[in-house]
Amino acid sequence: MAREGEPTTRRGTSGAGGRSAFTLIELLVSIAIISILALAALPSLRRFHVQAKVSASRNNQRILADAIEFYRVDHGHYPEPVASSEDAFGVVSRVALQALTTPIAYAGAEAFRDPFGLLRIQTPRGSFAAAQASAGDPFRPPTPGFNAGQSLLYFHYPTIAWMLDLPAMASSAYAVVSVGPDLKDSFIVYYPFPTSLPPGASAYGVHSASDSVYDPTNGTISSGDLGAFGGDLPVPRFVGGGN
Repeated sequence: MAREGEPTTRRGTSGAGGRSAFTLIELLVSIAIISILALAALPSLRRFHVQAKVSASRNNQRILADAIEFYRVDHGHYPEPVASSEDAFGVVSRVALQALTTPIAYAGAEAFRDPFGLLRIQTPRGSFAAAQASAGDPFRPPTPGFNAGQSLLYFHYPTIAWMLDLPAMASSAYAVVSVGPDLKDSFIVYYPFPTSLPPGASAYGVHSASDSVYDPTNGTISSGDLGAFGGDLPVPRFVGGGN
């Protein structure tokens, strides 16, 4: 029984067990603090997410690069690209590298995957488009979404030299490329041949071959790709995304 002059309920307590209850203001302040902490942690979480994808992409590139080298040991040459209605240029690895899966499975299907996903086609003005290929821009594919299978890209340098009429690139070599965190095509294929950059590369923000390489110190969404190179090329085996 309450004493005379004492309220029957105590302010700031719940009805059961005498436990303290949050007021509306306290709840709002708590939510605001949690939101601020979450926003502060987002950049770190985003960097962690991107770096996890970089590691997964590099792992797939390493598997494919090893498979390509095993294929060369067996056949005396690197796999030649396979063009199709889906991929007129023969650079989507899951299509171009069918020789790695049949009749001998040099690599599993998962190794062809690019964790960064779809390729967006960058125009010189900085916007994105899936435009028809033109004679002056061989990097614009003929159909939208030509990397729709989230596949890594395969570049066979003898074929590239023939397509682009650049004899200097006619090396017994290849590149396995990821579009990187910005999801855009770039000029990393020229990385072993920096003097062969096309004149229009500067319109895409590429002034040297190194501009096509993903650099994790440039932020979460850095321009440039990740590449695995093999054969007669004067470059490291893996380029972009750190060691």
